[in-house]
Amino acid sequence: MADETMTTTLTTVAKPHRAIGMATAAIALAGVAIGLVLSAVALVLVVEPGPLVGGVVIGIASLAGLVIAGWGGQRLAAPLSRLALQAEALRDLDASLPAPAPTGIAELDRLGNALRRMKQALGVFAVYVPRDLVRQLISRTSEAQLGGERRPITVMFSDVQGFTSTAEHLDPEELMRMTCTYFEAVTAELLRNHATIDKYIGDSVMALWNAPRRDLSHARHACYGVLRARHVTRRLAEEFSARGWPEFYTRFGLHTGEAVVGNVGSSDRMAYTAIGSVVNLASRLEGLNKFHHTQILVSEATYRGAGQSFVFRPVGLVVPKGARDAIEVFELLGLAAAHDSADAPLVADPAIMAGLPDWREMLLCYRTRRFDAAEAALQRAARPDTDAVAASFAERIARLRAEPPGAEWTPVISFAEK
Repeated sequence: MADETMTTTLTTVAKPHRAIGMATAAIALAGVAIGLVLSAVALVLVVEPGPLVGGVVIGIASLAGLVIAGWGGQRLAAPLSRLALQAEALRDLDASLPAPAPTGIAELDRLGNALRRMKQALGVFAVYVPRDLVRQLISRTSEAQLGGERRPITVMFSDVQGFTSTAEHLDPEELMRMTCTYFEAVTAELLRNHATIDKYIGDSVMALWNAPRRDLSHARHACYGVLRARHVTRRLAEEFSARGWPEFYTRFGLHTGEAVVGNVGSSDRMAYTAIGSVVNLASRLEGLNKFHHTQILVSEATYRGAGQSFVFRPVGLVVPKGARDAIEVFELLGLAAAHDSADAPLVADPAIMAGLPDWREMLLCYRTRRFDAAEAALQRAARPDTDAVAASFAERIARLRAEPPGAEWTPVISFAEK
């Protein structure tokens, strides 16, 4: 019901020109009407005192009508135009225009006050609902309904390492300030890269790309947005440390696939979200960062959809909890190159990039049970003393060399927990 009421009200506000045009026309017609009345009086004078006097009066009456019409239109044109701009700004969710000044005309001032209150209400509404969804509600003429549509999307889940234990040792008000500062910075970077924030879950963020706004490059925008978010969390860690706050280390998971996006809930309370295995798998990938010692894990579907602008490192074949088939997962290392100075911090480590051919050889040898060759390739590919992912593989390969596995061994790792 609230959705329907808001939609009807916003649709009315978003079409100001019809009302303004009618008001302007009414003013002009009023002036013409006055002129006609005076002209009728003049006709009487033509009959009684004589044609000369009547002709003069007719001319004066006609001129008076035109003057009144012009004066009324001139006086109301500017404030009506300002009100039209305000209404159009409301339609576009633009709060930058200042409130119109009082005109001294009661009806116009009442309309201006109504638009001002609508602007405040819309500002509150847009904070709780994705802005692209609000724009859809404004432009839509049909009633909001439960259900959705199937489309490919990219989903992101983030999580702060050790947040629960951190929260136990902080004052609730201070924890709220920290969390809000963190969410404000991370959300800003995601929104700048076409994300829709689906929800906040404790210290986690769920974001979507290609819903509700169409985005053919959703995997690419998601990868870039996550790299920007990772960068801002590193800056925040320094700020938090300077304030005496604990540092937040954030892990991210990305997956691309088909989901149903739309309204779920009840006719009384709806929420816009995505439903499908793509959502669950994105959440699982975020959790697998802990096992792989990575910070950003993406699925093969996201890796293929992102394009050549990014550097990825394959880290394993896994069956996440709840999944049936093995998938290849990749660590998103960074950009392949910086297009401007703002992208410079996002470029992948050159040493890791240089070792990627040997890294791929290491994985091939590892998966085909050639563990001696895998160890040699790993030594060429990376430095386990400075690379946690390489250290994890070095430990795994050393264990397999020391105790060669049986015929049932597989490089695929299945997970019973997130």
